[in-house]
Amino acid sequence: MASRRILYYRLRVLATISIIWVVFAFLFLYNIILIEKQLVKQRSLLLFSLAFAIIGFVVSASLVFYLKSAFRHYPLWLSILIKLGMAFFLFVIIAFVMLSFYFVFSSHKRLGEYISSFYENVFLTRAFLIFMIDLGIMTLLTILILEVTDKYGPGGFWEMMRGKYNHPKIEERIFIFLDINDATTIAEKLGHKRYFRLLRDFFADVTVPILANDGEIYQYVGDEVVLSWKETPLNKIKCLRFLRNAFFLIKRREQKYLNRYGVVPSFKAGIHSGEVTAGVIGIVKKDLVYSGDTLNTAARIRSKCHELNESFVLSGDFLSDFHTPHSYHIAEIGEMEFKGREEKEKLYSLAFE
Repeated sequence: MASRRILYYRLRVLATISIIWVVFAFLFLYNIILIEKQLVKQRSLLLFSLAFAIIGFVVSASLVFYLKSAFRHYPLWLSILIKLGMAFFLFVIIAFVMLSFYFVFSSHKRLGEYISSFYENVFLTRAFLIFMIDLGIMTLLTILILEVTDKYGPGGFWEMMRGKYNHPKIEERIFIFLDINDATTIAEKLGHKRYFRLLRDFFADVTVPILANDGEIYQYVGDEVVLSWKETPLNKIKCLRFLRNAFFLIKRREQKYLNRYGVVPSFKAGIHSGEVTAGVIGIVKKDLVYSGDTLNTAARIRSKCHELNESFVLSGDFLSDFHTPHSYHIAEIGEMEFKGREEKEKLYSLAFE
């Protein structure tokens, strides 16, 4: 199910980028017609558009499903150059296949004449040079869209483009504060670089259940990640499902961590829900920020995990108007005080059956 949801997410991204390619295809073809009318005089514009759309779909699919994360260990500029080179290589392969089909089904010339004619009438024209420039621009634009989408998370980029949070908004949201147990001890054992690699692997692994349960990554802070959902009964179930999926996913990958680092990370989490103010702040570096007592309380609930010797602690506000689904064991801990708050908060422990 998790891999299916991730596939759906990637397909949505691919569909959006493919539509952008099709829209720009008409603009590029219009430029080609203005410069090289003879090239398209006896050819169908529909076939030109279809060819560009096919190229765009294949290049975009390779970027979304493979190339997007294939070179993440390289500097960004080098990663982009490699992706552009591979996109050009893909274009050559696709063009060769499409031209082969055209020769077999439409051309009445001999193969040698066909190749010579195509080389002179297409490859040596200004229109082809413009076409390659357009292809490079669209590939670069696709890469940048994917990079920005990764920065803001699923849906975040388009919310920023629409200016959804340019003015502060009051929202009811759920927050999970999650961090690695015994992080200081593990960091001292592994050293800074190896510990950072462990963090990167751990956060990459838990991203799978985050996407599978429609969670939003609010921010990373050291060995901690803060997740958020809009507060609805369905999203409360998704929060619990995320914790369950992440817990058993790390267990299944214990051997991988033991082989690489000699330790297996575990994590604790605090969940709370309530009202927050959401808005964009910053002049030089803008970011979406949530503020309010809800976040402070969620962070303090997470800090109670160690004190209470519980891996997962939930607030009474989170569990209000909520029926616990099967395979989750929730037990009341009691009311506890938090520094800076007058009201006590009722806490619950969570375990998986």
